Amino acid sequence: MTVPINKVAGVCGWPIHHSLSPVLHQFWLTKMQIKGGYIAFAVHPDEADMAFQSLKLVSISGVNVTAPLKHLAYKAADRHTPEAKKLGVANCLYKEDGKLIAHNTDLEGFTRPLIEKTGESFLKTNPAIIFGAGGAAKAALGALLDIGVPEIRVCARRDEQARDVTSDINLPNVHHLEWSKRQDSLKTAGLIVNATTAGMHGRSGLDISLINTRKDIFVYDLVYTPILTPLIVQARELNRPFLGGLEMLIAQARPSFKLFFGVEPDRQFDPTELLLKHLEN
Repeated sequence: MTVPINKVAGVCGWPIHHSLSPVLHQFWLTKMQIKGGYIAFAVHPDEADMAFQSLKLVSISGVNVTAPLKHLAYKAADRHTPEAKKLGVANCLYKEDGKLIAHNTDLEGFTRPLIEKTGESFLKTNPAIIFGAGGAAKAALGALLDIGVPEIRVCARRDEQARDVTSDINLPNVHHLEWSKRQDSLKTAGLIVNATTAGMHGRSGLDISLINTRKDIFVYDLVYTPILTPLIVQARELNRPFLGGLEMLIAQARPSFKLFFGVEPDRQFDPTELLLKHLEN
């Protein structure tokens, strides 16, 4: 299939050299014979607003946005989609009628692979713990609320950050879990989500033990560099079901690709093997 499109998009972050998004999007562009490009842009937080505003003046159709720029991208936009408003952060900026639109595909990216692995019935009948209080944690929280998870505990190393997140939500089934009580709380959880950078290359792993957790507890680590994070290694050794961040990366990229290039990637073109090769190098 040949699609007559000649567009350029990209990804912004600081740092950005680790991002797999250029590999992922370029794979789809090639497979679908789309004449376009996808480029990584290193954008310092101090220069983010200027960089985002400049998108209105150039031919770039849009950008994905990664840490630590998601909140700044949201603030720079002229309009916000419901998904972006729900989280208060944007992982995607695109142009429409000369305006900069903030969007967030993390909700879809988080949810699709999780439901495929666990099923909705499991999620709707088991409590969850989210570790983290940043943009990724807010996306996970919003997604779990949409699914109908009965109880969600939010835990962060800085207790006040987790408390702020739960206060903003102000729902009876969303609780702040003190960091000092995290280990005891794991015993009754059905789902653990690591929405922090703990376990990423160069960082220590999330400071929890899965030894006394339920045998059916599901571990979802949003980190994908490396694939085998310390948390995933624990889950494998204890035979706990798990899901890594690579699946979320791919799932959240699909709607972004459609916004930038006008067509959704064909599901027959699976980039997983290519991405794994890049992670091994």
